[in-house]
Amino acid sequence: MKYIFSITTKKSTPYKKFVSGSTKLLSSHSNNVKLAYTPSSILSYLTIDNYNAIFVDWVILSKNFNVFERQLRKINKFIPLIVITNDSEIDGELFVPCPSLFRVINQSSTVKIIPEILNDVTLYYKLLEELTPSAKSVITPNGFKSMIGNSHVMLNVYKQLAKVSQTDFTTLILGESGCGKELVANTIHNLSKRKNQQLVSLNCAAIPSNLQESELFGFEKGAFTDANKEKEGKFELANHGTLFFDEIGDMPLDLQSKLLRVLESNTYMRLGGIKEQTVDARYIAATNQNLNSLVKENSFRSDLFYRLNVIPIELPLLKERKNDIVLLCLNIIGKILLQGSLSLKSISWELIEKLTKLPLMGNIRELENMLTRIIFNSAGPVLDLESLSEVDIASDHIEKPILDSENINNEIIPLSQVEKIVINKALNIYNGNISKIAKILEISRSALYRKIKKYNLGK
Repeated sequence: MKYIFSITTKKSTPYKKFVSGSTKLLSSHSNNVKLAYTPSSILSYLTIDNYNAIFVDWVILSKNFNVFERQLRKINKFIPLIVITNDSEIDGELFVPCPSLFRVINQSSTVKIIPEILNDVTLYYKLLEELTPSAKSVITPNGFKSMIGNSHVMLNVYKQLAKVSQTDFTTLILGESGCGKELVANTIHNLSKRKNQQLVSLNCAAIPSNLQESELFGFEKGAFTDANKEKEGKFELANHGTLFFDEIGDMPLDLQSKLLRVLESNTYMRLGGIKEQTVDARYIAATNQNLNSLVKENSFRSDLFYRLNVIPIELPLLKERKNDIVLLCLNIIGKILLQGSLSLKSISWELIEKLTKLPLMGNIRELENMLTRIIFNSAGPVLDLESLSEVDIASDHIEKPILDSENINNEIIPLSQVEKIVINKALNIYNGNISKIAKILEISRSALYRKIKKYNLGK
């Protein structure tokens, strides 16, 4: 392995110690570590020899980063760029979503972080060797297609995605809310041989259970009241393409059995129809629930679970990939700024470190919402801890509601009444947010909808 370490001599003693320790450590892993003091010298080294990674002080790049990046990618599309920042700010140029960045570290970091980066760089190159041409065309040093991050857990996910996309195997995507399950489904489809056909989605949690059957299978004119004309179902629309069942754990039991029959026979019939139709589709399902537990509770069919769970892909929580949070922050901020007329110049490293320490139970979605609020409430050109203080962090964090004496008056009451009180309180606290409430109460969203209807709540 060969590395370029680009440094500036105009730095503090702690920085010089970090550089000295880092270069010494890199030299122990490689017989070729080049020191560069300007962007042009970095590019010159790359035209002469192949290097595996570039460690560069942000001060060297900050004024002409976009020009440097364009020139760098003409020479080497895949080489990882590890940026070293100062203690105060990351310059605003980095707000532009940048596929060059592999990692951003701070000069206050200990040298111990270098071996971890080198391990991820090695894993990244192993992944490049195994990728098909179509998958290799969408990988960059900072992510895979629209997915941002290159921590070792994400590199393993990319490997699975690239491999499964070349097959028609049914795939089950597992992960908490906000982890990017829909993004993964899109990536699998867009890398597959079916990419020129439709990717059709059915959100099993968003569509009322009584309408899901007609959504899936379609219907003939006159099949039921208000069926004034025939309608194509999801199976029909997804023929020769991909059908994605989002939040499959919320599908009603009676519909699960009908879905299973289609998956086994590849045939179905429209509601009110008399002619069987054949479907040729690739199936992807996703859920944030534990389907094994649902099977034990008899709320999910075991045979359907085994039919869907052919190739499982589990997405990591954001807290399991903290190294990716800096890249995610910069990418999210860049996209937000491109959408509006806001003008920001920098983000403090202190804020980045604070964000990496938050629970972020909503994962990437919560991080994006929080950054949007921070930008909205920011009074100056710098996003810092003061910007964060203007944001209600607790509003995104879920706590389980507790029954108290005020709610039940210390009386022994029927369990159904307790259930009604708890659901009603949760509806009020979380403004009717069904996803949050279902997660708090540890039930499916479809079950929650049934109970709301049963107790005549939420009006």
